[in-house]
Amino acid sequence: MKRAVWLLALGAFGQDPKAAFDRGDYAAAIRLFEAANARKPDCANTLYIGLSRYRLRQPTEALLAFQAAAQCDPKLVAAHLALGSTYEERRNDGEAIAAYARVLALEAKNVTALRSASNLYLKNGLHTKALPLLETLVAISRGLPDARADLGAVYAAGGDRAGAEAQFRKALEIRADYFPALTGLGNLLARSGEHDAAMPLLRKAAMVRPNAYEAHFLLGSALNRAGQFEEARRELEQAAKHGGASEPQVFYQLARACGGLGLAEERRAALARFSELAKKEKDDAAARRQAAKLVDEARELLQSGDLEGAAQRLELARELMPADATLLFRLAGLHYDLRRYDAAREYAQAAIGMSPATWLYRYLLGLVEKGANRLPDAKASLEAAARLNPSEAPVWNALGEVVLLQGDRAAAIGYFEKACALAPGDESFRRNLESAGGARIK
Repeated sequence: MKRAVWLLALGAFGQDPKAAFDRGDYAAAIRLFEAANARKPDCANTLYIGLSRYRLRQPTEALLAFQAAAQCDPKLVAAHLALGSTYEERRNDGEAIAAYARVLALEAKNVTALRSASNLYLKNGLHTKALPLLETLVAISRGLPDARADLGAVYAAGGDRAGAEAQFRKALEIRADYFPALTGLGNLLARSGEHDAAMPLLRKAAMVRPNAYEAHFLLGSALNRAGQFEEARRELEQAAKHGGASEPQVFYQLARACGGLGLAEERRAALARFSELAKKEKDDAAARRQAAKLVDEARELLQSGDLEGAAQRLELARELMPADATLLFRLAGLHYDLRRYDAAREYAQAAIGMSPATWLYRYLLGLVEKGANRLPDAKASLEAAARLNPSEAPVWNALGEVVLLQGDRAAAIGYFEKACALAPGDESFRRNLESAGGARIK
């Protein structure tokens, strides 16, 4: 987890952490915090449990604790920051962005959330969403070169040449060897034909980070434009060596340099590699478009009542997008509706594996296990859903139905009462309570 997030999370409750946590005895800290919560529930204690579990390399359990802390106190900024950072490490960008958005709804100028959310938006090509966050970050943190350089990159992507150049130059005023600003401004100038101004910047970037392919690639490309093919070839070979071996444009520029040097065989080899990588990139983009089309078709079929057809479309989409938790959840729901409980369980568990603190996924798994008559597993999943989001009446109602099937009428009445209190207008919850022997609610 990012150090800044840890500092904020710990600092939110004073400078002196609990003794066990402070000395690094995280197992003992968990026991002590859980015991304290048993005596008197405290949202801060739950947050520390999550921090302790994270330190013990138990990320799933940490996420559940962070979510519980955030649910306990929705204004607990440190819990949302911890959720965002942990999801970011798990490469679940959607959940991470959602967590940082909750922070910004509470603290619009939270530097950690602004920086992290904008980075994720940029990573996913969502420049328009990153723009207002970066502009806010620059306004409140004038001494941060990274915010300036990122804002410059967004301006450049939007065609604002003057704005981009200004931000890159301000970043370099703050830190003269800041790599993203060197490459950003160098590339901007090179593309505008200002080679004499661009070359020193790109050469300096390559010296600052000799093992980063971006500087070698940009320098090689600029040298190609200037007709300096021998040096361009050396830089582009370095780019391929240092992380650019899967980037089609590296080999396109390498082919151009080899062509300028009259190296026909090397040019053909570079072009062949470029074609191979470009085709893969094109196929990946086509797969994403096809998956989106299949999801739309599944939605239309579902609306018309054709669950079987919708499930078939989503299965095809899953083959194209196997790591999409939302898609897996939708598939699990369709298979549940079709009473295919084994398939529904598999997809629900896969979705939970990607996003363990999403209550809705655990709620669905509980319904699946109930349908399959695996009552202990159903109860465990529904209890987890209730811990993650205790304000959802359907979760408590489903818990009541499960424990009633297990013969625990008293517990069932308690759960049905909670469901009725949260959703007093739902007749099905009232009927469940009355059939279990609870008091009639007027």
